[in-house]
Amino acid sequence: MKPNELIIRKAVPEELSLILEIQIKAFTVYTTLFSAEQIPPLIESIEQIQNDSNQKTILVACLNGKIIGSVRYEINLGVCHFDRLSVDPDHQKQGVGQKLVLNVESSVANKAHKICLETGLLASELVTFYSHLGYSGEAILKQHYGKFDWIVFSKFL
Repeated sequence: MKPNELIIRKAVPEELSLILEIQIKAFTVYTTLFSAEQIPPLIESIEQIQNDSNQKTILVACLNGKIIGSVRYEINLGVCHFDRLSVDPDHQKQGVGQKLVLNVESSVANKAHKICLETGLLASELVTFYSHLGYSGEAILKQHYGKFDWIVFSKFL
């Protein structure tokens, strides 16, 4: 492994608590738009992430051996749904999130025809992020999680 090389790999069970810590740090920024209780990744328990790990693939981004981000995905009937894309705030805006998303896309390309995700409509930087990666708004979920509007993004593979 080269210094400062970003590695994307599957998470192992021993890393779930660290993944949850990074997730909470990453999503805390959105408490300026929503209350913490309205942001599902901020109120997730270790038991919930453990349960999720039994049903979904969890990828981690590692820099110099240290986990700095993660994403979860699953495939149902040819559609991949990913969520909880999280990057440590100290490493945001450096391409880590993009590399995680692109890794999901390449990992599922032979198993899925479409990828979907949901994000808060008020989180304009996330709407821009996914749009730049080729995702299109497919639906608005009115008064959804936390009674706020959410947007469903999708991309055909």
